[in-house]
Parts: sequence; structure tokens; C-alpha cells
Amino acid sequence: MLVAGVFGFGGYLTTYDVSTFSFYGIPIFLAAWYVGRRAGFGLAAFCGVVWYFANLHTHPYSNYEAYLWAGANRCFYFAFVAVGGAAMRRLQDESRAHIEAIMRARALEQEIVRAGEREQIRIGQELHDGVCQNLAAIDCVTSCLTEQLGAAGIPQAAMAEKIQKYLQATIVEARNLARGIFPVQVETDGLVSALNDLATKANFVREGSVEFTASEDIRIGDSQMELHLYRIAQEAMSNAARHANSKRVTVNLVQKGPELTLTIADDGKGFAANKNGSEGIGLRTMRYRAQLIGANLTIKSEEGHGTVVKCVLPFPPAVPASPPHLS
Repeated sequence: MLVAGVFGFGGYLTTYDVSTFSFYGIPIFLAAWYVGRRAGFGLAAFCGVVWYFANLHTHPYSNYEAYLWAGANRCFYFAFVAVGGAAMRRLQDESRAHIEAIMRARALEQEIVRAGEREQIRIGQELHDGVCQNLAAIDCVTSCLTEQLGAAGIPQAAMAEKIQKYLQATIVEARNLARGIFPVQVETDGLVSALNDLATKANFVREGSVEFTASEDIRIGDSQMELHLYRIAQEAMSNAARHANSKRVTVNLVQKGPELTLTIADDGKGFAANKNGSEGIGLRTMRYRAQLIGANLTIKSEEGHGTVVKCVLPFPPAVPASPPHLS
């Protein structure tokens, strides 16, 4: 109000030709912004009264009704400034709340993904340390039983030997499953070693089916980013083997300039984009993992010409900000 009074006094000292009414909008806008719309309207009414008395004896209008109409126009301007200031403040508050909601949702999504990864790691460790060890112990006992039955000349020795072979194959499958769920190389040896081991296991099943190359021993320094890149490669290779009927898959990890590029290409049957734009859960999961680490994922495929999955990550990667606390 003091500022409005100063402007009114200035209008009183000057002639009507030197108008100061537009300056009244400054305190009105500030009041509506910092206090609220009611305060803005109250100050707008006060400014209207100040303007009325400041120019009452200097206005050039020929009659009093014209002066009142001019005053009404000024009051409308003041009210408009109050509404605009309050609306802009409300819009800013809503935008801030929307951004905070997005940040909380993103932090929650990241926590859900991390919880899923931790659960996979726990299952993989228990599978390796529990089930695989018990199977190994059973294999040892079965081996002793087979030898004893064979030494005693009991015909069931052949059946025991067959059981042992099935058991050994189960142990291999369980260990491979545990290593797939819990890629310990990502934590200990880094992404390059983990991808190389992934290609080696694929070639063990079908020799020469996967070729892995890396420009150098790349160390990202963030185990979560490395794990997401590993999972993207794992999912792309799995899709190539199960759905694309590919004979050969190439996995390439290259660091060039400010970018790290992971490329998985196969010579399978490819696929055409669905008309409704929907994708399988595997493709959506890869895109989501890339989004979480700030990477750009592109999938190019054409029927009969294979599929190329490319994930480009800024390198060295920026350290992700700590998510806000979720109460």
C-alpha cells in the first residue's frame, strides 16, 4: 500500500498527461504473487481509490461521468493484474508439484527395478550356494552308490549310473541358470568380462553362434549402469535365439568420443512393427532400462533382414543424482 501511495502522490503532483497508473500494477502483481488473489484484489481496490483522488482535480474530461468511466477502466486493469499474478503463481506451484511428482515416481520406479535386481541376485546366490551344492553332494553320493552296486554285480548299477548322468546335467543347467540370474562378473570384473562370458556360454550351447568384440577394457564405474547394459544385451541375445531363429549374433561394445555404444545385431527373420505400436515385454524392458541410465535405445528390424539393437550412453556417464527420500 505504501508503494501505491507513492505512485498516487506522484500522479497528484504531475499533470494528467504524465500518467502513472500502469505502475500501480507492480505492487498489485507482487501482492497477488506472494500473498494470494484476495490480497491482490484488495490492493487493486485500494489503488483504484488512490488513482481516483490523485487525478480528481487534474483530469481533462468534460464531465464527471466520463471520469468515472475512466476510473472503472483503471480498476478493471488493476483487477486483471491481480488475477494474472495469482494465476501465474498457481501455475508455477502446479508445475513445481508436477515436477516433484515426476521425480518421486521416477525414484519409485528406480527403486522397484533395484528391488527386482536384488531379488534376482538373492535367488541366484541361493540357487548357486544352496541348490547347486546340494545337487553336488547328491552327485557324490550317487557316484559312490554306482561304484558299490557295480562292484557287487547288482544289475541296478546301470540305472544308478544313468541317474548320475542326469543329475550332472541338472547341475550344469542349475549353475548356468544361477549365473544368468546373478552375473557376478558385472560386480567383480566389469561389463566387458560379463559380456564375454555371456557370449562364451551361448557358444557352448551352439558353437560360433555369438561373436563379441570390445574396443578396449571399458570400465564404467557404476555397477547399476553396467548391470542394465548387461541385461539389455542378454535380452537382445535371448530374443535372437528364441524368436528370430538367428544363426549368428554379433555383440559390439565401443567407446568413441563422448559416447559408449552397445550394439547387438542378428541375422534372424526380424519382425515388422505392429500397426498399433505395441511391443513385447522384452523390448519395453530394454527401452525402460536404457531410460533409467540416460541412454538412447534404438531397435531396427525388417522381416527377413535381422534385427539391430543399439544402445548409446554418454561416456563417461554422469553420476545419477540420489533419489529423493520416500517416506
